[in-house]
Amino acid sequence: MRIHIDRMEDGNFGDVEPVGEGVSESKLDFGAGYRVYFGQKGNEVHLINGGFKKGQQKDINAARKFWRTHE
Repeated sequence: MRIHIDRMEDGNFGDVEPVGEGVSESKLDFGAGYRVYFGQKGNEVHLINGGFKKGQQKDINAARKFWRTHE
């Protein structure tokens, strides 16, 4: 996980898809389908939360709600 975050700091986000409302999902290519959710303001990347494929929709909803209230 730390290696993935280090890569994001360097601008290499890997496999990323927007999930709506300014939140994006970065998929990690190991483990049980790990995901990291983040928002971006200019050059700043704000990590919101993470989860697994199994709880993906719940995690996306939580990330969107957080981003709406903290954007």
